Amino acid sequence: MTEPAVRATDLELVSKVREGHTASFGELWHRYQGWAHHIARSTTGRYDAEDIVQEAFAKVLRSLRNGHGPREGFAHYLRTAVRSVAATWGGRDCRVTTVPLTEDSAVGSYAFEVSDLGDLEQPFRQLPARWQRILHLSALQGLPMAEVAESMGLTVGAATALAARARGGLRQALAAMRHDLELAA
Repeated sequence: MTEPAVRATDLELVSKVREGHTASFGELWHRYQGWAHHIARSTTGRYDAEDIVQEAFAKVLRSLRNGHGPREGFAHYLRTAVRSVAATWGGRDCRVTTVPLTEDSAVGSYAFEVSDLGDLEQPFRQLPARWQRILHLSALQGLPMAEVAESMGLTVGAATALAARARGGLRQALAAMRHDLELAA
């Protein structure tokens, strides 16, 4: 008769991550990502909960790799990280100054640059604003991901993940549009 496997505590997993066993962080992700999404959704509706959670987990992992992070409770620390990311993004957006562009401006406006996408325009405009922005910067302007991440206040990893979700969302919107066209025909 075999003994049942003993489940490691959160603090044991945190300790392993600090020691360099980053695979243990995956277990923390599996335990808490659903709960973290709930916290993100209840904290703000302004940003995509998945983006906030990704950035919060990345923040916690960086902290653990640097020998810091939670000493008592992982859940409380993660909740604070989720709220911190949402607050930081909200505060940063409030400080952004928009400058109206004149017609003769050499710099194209965001609305102008995405106004002639042909069949892509409608699905593109259905995407969340952050997805539109990352696709605009990475795909339409062709900026390197490091510049895209910096301009959006994200890590390169978070920007890469956001871009992948945005591309997937655009593919789904295109597929839905094709499906609607087929039904109409």
